Amino acid sequence: MSQVNKVSILIDGAFFVYRFTVLNSKGPRVKDLEAYVENVMTKLKNLCCANSSDILFRIFYYDCRPYGSTETRPDNVKIDFSKEKQFAAANAFHQDLRTFPQLALRLGDLSFNGWKVDPKNPSGPPKPDFRQKSVDMKIGLDIAWMSSKRIVDKIVLVAGDSDFVSPMKFARREGILIYLDTMEQKQIKMILKEHSDFIM
Repeated sequence: MSQVNKVSILIDGAFFVYRFTVLNSKGPRVKDLEAYVENVMTKLKNLCCANSSDILFRIFYYDCRPYGSTETRPDNVKIDFSKEKQFAAANAFHQDLRTFPQLALRLGDLSFNGWKVDPKNPSGPPKPDFRQKSVDMKIGLDIAWMSSKRIVDKIVLVAGDSDFVSPMKFARREGILIYLDTMEQKQIKMILKEHSDFIM
């Protein structure tokens, strides 16, 4: 009798957007995410045993709400981030994700940590220094929840951050297979390889 494995795909949104842009020279749209998920499920099928099959349980997409406050640069220029094109684009993308089939959108926040020198233009205006809040924690909690309740059999983690090693280790102890997709990123930390079952 064929075994059916339930699969969850956990996507670190900031990592996904960065890697997609590197690979395609443009930012992703919802149709690109749909194609990406189909490709992941195809890869899993190719890795699957002959007497088992995979079905998608849910996609979890983790991102931050865009920062929309006004801040003053060191040269006394006020920047209203809600008027920046990135603000509108991020909100539109999140809105589309809310109606994406079998997807749960998990949103954290961006904290503004001042200004920093733009390495691409050191003599130009400084860049805002934003930091993600709560995103890594939400990913870790979801991995622990799905693993401890045996909600899924396989987790595909789309990330490149070694902060996820502890929940990855927990999931594997609970009998969950961990697949790591770094979206063709060449340099992968050894600790991530060590605590993954497969690198996609």
